[in-house]
Amino acid sequence: QAVKQSHFPAVAMAAEERESKAEGVDTTSDGARRRKPLKADIGHVTEKNIGQLKKLNTATFPVVYKEQFYQDLLKALDYSRLGYYADILVSSICCRLEDRPAGGKALYIMTLSVLKPYQRRGMASQLVRWAIKRAEGKEGQADDVREMYLHVQTSNQSAIEFYRVFGFEITDEIKNYYKKIEPPDCYVLRKPMNGAELAEGGTSQSVVPDDIADEA
Repeated sequence: QAVKQSHFPAVAMAAEERESKAEGVDTTSDGARRRKPLKADIGHVTEKNIGQLKKLNTATFPVVYKEQFYQDLLKALDYSRLGYYADILVSSICCRLEDRPAGGKALYIMTLSVLKPYQRRGMASQLVRWAIKRAEGKEGQADDVREMYLHVQTSNQSAIEFYRVFGFEITDEIKNYYKKIEPPDCYVLRKPMNGAELAEGGTSQSVVPDDIADEA
């Protein structure tokens, strides 16, 4: 069953998790039951499993990603990974390097997805941590990664709070970023990397990418 999301294209299921520090089932302040976190097995995206990623995105996003999205993804896989549990693909993160107006590179989180039965189990958090660790490691330093960023719909407070846990902050607002959803505006959330500072002027991307089709 597809999961309705309103903060595409940057993330799907990005805000489904507030990881519980307690083990086992717990309750939140509103009485909702938390489930025990699961450990994700992180694997590579390849030509052989790209079809599985397509199915995951179809089940998770309210939009259809065009074939060009996946073709471009296969050309640069350094910052994209799949998350498995019990040998089942349940989550993914796809990021790409972009030129940064202030110099260096920005790592843009294009998609972050988790299947509904595995939400609130720590899957998205593990993938975000993986991306941050890689961007801050020797690979990211070699690529001159100076920040990470993504877009979140202005009404999606839970996604904003999720990313703030990892050090992202709202730096810009883009009017009419989304098509066919309300509100159509988004925030740009950015996180400085490798000792860099967030320069004024934002990032290079200000429109919805052409590799996303209309709402499904």
